[in-house]
Amino acid sequence: MHDLVTGYKEGINSRGVSILNTSLDIGEDEPDVEAGTAKTSPDGRAIADALLQTEPLAAAKILIKHKLVGCTIVFNRHTLYLIEASDQDGTKPYRFRARKIPRSQTVARTNHGIWLPWASFQRRRDDPEQTRDRISSEARLLQAEMLVALSRNPEDLVDGLCKVYVPSAELNIMRTSTEPNAFRTTCQLLCVPKERTLYCRPVSSNLKFDFWDLNRPHTNVWVEILSNRELWQNVRGDPPFGHMKMKDVE
Repeated sequence: MHDLVTGYKEGINSRGVSILNTSLDIGEDEPDVEAGTAKTSPDGRAIADALLQTEPLAAAKILIKHKLVGCTIVFNRHTLYLIEASDQDGTKPYRFRARKIPRSQTVARTNHGIWLPWASFQRRRDDPEQTRDRISSEARLLQAEMLVALSRNPEDLVDGLCKVYVPSAELNIMRTSTEPNAFRTTCQLLCVPKERTLYCRPVSSNLKFDFWDLNRPHTNVWVEILSNRELWQNVRGDPPFGHMKMKDVE
């Protein structure tokens, strides 16, 4: 999946190797995104390079070579690697921890370090904004861990991530805040290596496609668009982000 506004890329390749990443950076890139000037993304290029590989381990090594930061899962239908990496917004040397996750375990990550506890948002008495962001990340991780443990199949997982569990927008996994400078969910991506399929739900983003060009009979990777049914369960009247003005990207 290629974001034409930020230049970011992640997803699945024809061999079922899948890569998804969540940020561990505190630095603000919203002005570039809002202005539409962030057309290229070093992280997106690193992920695209890794998706040329045929096995998760080789892809993970490429990401580490590129010094990709954040929490990254690299997986296929048989194997999953989790990488936590940070350079503290470029102020410190690049450090990472990478592990192969046994098939008997599940993992979830949001926007704070677990293996690298100093990475990203911290609770600080002198920084109430960062403290709020840390509490948000911790709350969303608790919800994600619960959903990963209870989901019987991928559909349960991705639909469960749409629900509102607490009344505060910033404490939910599905963040639908319309306040200025607030973090919000742009889309959901679900990679299913066994099916070689990328599922996408464009929550607060615009997705343009030609129905017959989206997939071909002999394609190596399928793309499926998820409906907004689960999102409608959370609202009354206006849809999520109904009052926001979102610009189309040609």
